[in-house]
Amino acid sequence: MTDLTRALINHPAIQPLKQRASSLRGRLVVLAGIIVVALNARIMVATVSPIISLIVADIPLTSTDQAIIGLTAPLCFAVFGFLAPTLGRRLGLEATMIAAIAVSLIGEIGRSTAVSPIEFIIWTVPTLAGAGVSNVITPPLIKKYFPDRVGMVTAIYTAFATISTGLPPLFILQIAHATGWRFSAGVWAGVGVIGLLPWIAVVFSRKRSGARLAAIKRRLNPRTSVERPPALAKPLWRRPLAWALMITFSVNSIIGYTMFAWLPPMLRSAGYSEPAAAAHLAVFALGSLPGALLVPMLVARLRRVWILPPIFFIGYVIGFVGLALAPQYALAWMIISRVGDAFFPYSLTMINLRTSSTRGSIAMSGFVQAVGYTIAVIGPLGFGLLHDLTAGWQAPMIALIAVLPLQLIGGLVVAKARPLPA
Repeated sequence: MTDLTRALINHPAIQPLKQRASSLRGRLVVLAGIIVVALNARIMVATVSPIISLIVADIPLTSTDQAIIGLTAPLCFAVFGFLAPTLGRRLGLEATMIAAIAVSLIGEIGRSTAVSPIEFIIWTVPTLAGAGVSNVITPPLIKKYFPDRVGMVTAIYTAFATISTGLPPLFILQIAHATGWRFSAGVWAGVGVIGLLPWIAVVFSRKRSGARLAAIKRRLNPRTSVERPPALAKPLWRRPLAWALMITFSVNSIIGYTMFAWLPPMLRSAGYSEPAAAAHLAVFALGSLPGALLVPMLVARLRRVWILPPIFFIGYVIGFVGLALAPQYALAWMIISRVGDAFFPYSLTMINLRTSSTRGSIAMSGFVQAVGYTIAVIGPLGFGLLHDLTAGWQAPMIALIAVLPLQLIGGLVVAKARPLPA
């Protein structure tokens, strides 16, 4: 390198361009990590249900075992969601994410090698425990690294989470028939291996990225201090906003876990074949993609955000009433109900837009998701109990529809609330 070239590179006018390019590279690495986390956290939830008949043929899982496995996801998301904020504050968000992905990766591999019901259930716990931690840690990471792009990055995250929820029902049955259920369940661990790489890179370059993030925050608001914010002045459980956001999120979780557990048997009892039921489950998952892409950016830009919750509510009501009364048109009802599932990206976006700091986002994400997933446990249980008591599907569907007004009210309260102070 000549002296002239070195002088040009180190010229004061060039330095801002170098810093901007370095900042862009660093944030792209974080974005890649967020995308892989979105893929990994949802895939491991959706891999068991479509191939459960093949697993049962190899491992003698009873109905009780299957019910326990179905409850493992919301329970792990709840328990480890409560722990995630503490881990994030003590270890750092990035190191916590690495640990969460590694634990899930080990669990996925272990589950695919299980030979007994108890072993399968035991390995399912770490698989979903890591996902529970990463669910809570991701929104604060978005706020930390993309304070100027919260809507866009949340849209990317929810879109890839939606895609990953729909992939297993769409392909895993064919993979399992061709290679066996063990390979079809364990092959997704490769996503976890890939997911470790960006976050390891981020941890090694954290000091430099921290300086870049401080510069970004100063550009957004030169008067805002970028030092570590103090603890929240008031506990979240005393904030109406936190409860409203939690209710909005929890009702959507109830719907999601109930449908993933019971939609295939409900459709099979209506005359659909097993592959057709799995395909409808894939539509249920992938049909949420347009909302996942559009809603976070709409929420971040609309002045009258309150118009969105009623639209989502109407989509859920029409879709579920139609499914209860005319299941022969299930495909149409599934597509319409996906308008309602826009409550999920709406809730995740509001976690960041209704908090004023990364610490506030960590606390809000932990409260909303941990409590929300705890409440979500009643969904599959209650739905199955009503089905057993009535020997039909209309009563449990009516019960599901009956909780939708709570979600509407919670969504409206969140839309009109002001961000919590740091």
